[in-house]
Amino acid sequence: MDFGNGRLTLNRSNIFVFLSSIIFIYACEIEESKNIYKPPVIFASFEKDDISDNIYTSEDLNAISDELSELFNKNIDMFSSNIVRFDGQIISNYIDCGFMNNEIYVSYIDRIFDSYLDVTINFKILEEDNIFKIINDDIKYTFYSKETGTRWRFKTNKPKELLVGNPAFDENPYRTCLSKNILEKEIIDILDFNQTIAKNEKN
Repeated sequence: MDFGNGRLTLNRSNIFVFLSSIIFIYACEIEESKNIYKPPVIFASFEKDDISDNIYTSEDLNAISDELSELFNKNIDMFSSNIVRFDGQIISNYIDCGFMNNEIYVSYIDRIFDSYLDVTINFKILEEDNIFKIINDDIKYTFYSKETGTRWRFKTNKPKELLVGNPAFDENPYRTCLSKNILEKEIIDILDFNQTIAKNEKN
């Protein structure tokens, strides 16, 4: 009798454990099925203003450098390559990598794996008789997932589509990142503003 009760109790325990496992697995599958990636919308190419005919004095270049340094909170040298790093939630202000479910994908990566964004800014400076022309190169971006080591390298008007090792239970194994063209516009605004000053001073 005791053996029978013991076996009956054991069977009930096994049934309880079995049902609990089924419920847990089903719940996980439901949660995993929610991980749906939506890529960013790729708009028409960003049209940079033609500044090839703009002329600047050395004072103009210094003013531009000062304004860019204030914008990026880092000393910007007009004659060198400049790398500016962004961390955390501010990254999503400048790049768009779509959504994971209803969460911005950049924030999703930062929350789970930690991340940073490196932005490389270059200018080509042409000089003749102490008058300068500026060629504004495309901005280069590197979005980096620290824990996985995944990197998206892209630049102005050239998105990056990357095949990821674990597509998070989504049929789409690719993740796309692109520039929002915010920094591009801010740089052009600074160049145009100081060129306007230069023109006004010469007239």
